[in-house]
Amino acid sequence: MNLDSIKKTDRLRFALAGLQSAGVSMMYQDRDLRILFTANLPESWPGEDEVKGKTDSALFGEAQASVISIAKREVLESGEADKLEIQRDSDQDRHWFLLHIDPDIDEDGKVIGVLTTILDIDDVKYRETVLKTLLRELSHRSKNLLAIIQSIASQTARYADDLETFLFAFRNRIQSMAQSQDLVTASDWRGAELFALTRSQLEPLVGKRSPRFGMAGEDAYLFPNAALHLGLALHELTIDSLAKGALGPAGGSIELASRQRVNGNGEPELVVRWTETFARPPDAGTPREGTKAGFSGTVLGRIVPQALSASVEHDTNQDRMVYQLTIPSTQYELHPKR
Repeated sequence: MNLDSIKKTDRLRFALAGLQSAGVSMMYQDRDLRILFTANLPESWPGEDEVKGKTDSALFGEAQASVISIAKREVLESGEADKLEIQRDSDQDRHWFLLHIDPDIDEDGKVIGVLTTILDIDDVKYRETVLKTLLRELSHRSKNLLAIIQSIASQTARYADDLETFLFAFRNRIQSMAQSQDLVTASDWRGAELFALTRSQLEPLVGKRSPRFGMAGEDAYLFPNAALHLGLALHELTIDSLAKGALGPAGGSIELASRQRVNGNGEPELVVRWTETFARPPDAGTPREGTKAGFSGTVLGRIVPQALSASVEHDTNQDRMVYQLTIPSTQYELHPKR
């Protein structure tokens, strides 16, 4: 150890006395990478007396020390700073640290040692992991959403008589999905409450608090896939009702009822039932879209039940129309985790 190094370490000790409150660790090594002093190392690490005169392996273990030593020797040779991310096992946990490696250059321009600043970056790495997970989830959900939109476009075109009819129906259906998506996004992608989802679909078409529409039962929390598809079903039911049913020429009222029950296998399931009670029989000469044919029929009878792995009942007579979905517990919960 030369005199310059001793003086340098004494000056550094004084300058770095406030490191403890800043949460930063430091160590100084000579050209042989022997540790001359350390400052503010984590409590679980070896103390300064244990590592003084030793090399990086005393702090980081042989595997990590070999990588760190290579980087430090390059700094000693080039005189240029470097940085390195490493992992270190401590108390049966693995932690991330960022090492800033700076050359210590004397008055003659000679590199006489390296000063390493050690930053705990566990929080940064955790945020990076969460962000990557969210981006993967967003990519997955975006692909699913695009697939649904593509299906809506092709099915709407199949049943449209002309371009104007197609554009009108397609825009309304995309707006319906956007309203459901808003609820899902507002919940941080957890899903949407059934009754809020229902209001989001009806209010743009029939206004708030329609006296002809009511909801009863258990306000289940639908997971994102269920919310998007059930929202589409509610939109189609409302459009059909305005055209031919209780909200339109047939008059009457509608109730959306929801209840959980246990099936024959002992598993919970949610029964969502849309019941239209007519004031007068629907026009028998013009069947309602959605009962036997058309895009609504495809959505209500095939697309939504398949997407939710649900069973469906859809019956119409002179007095009423009933649309019922029995949804498995994989698509909802009654008490969401906040």
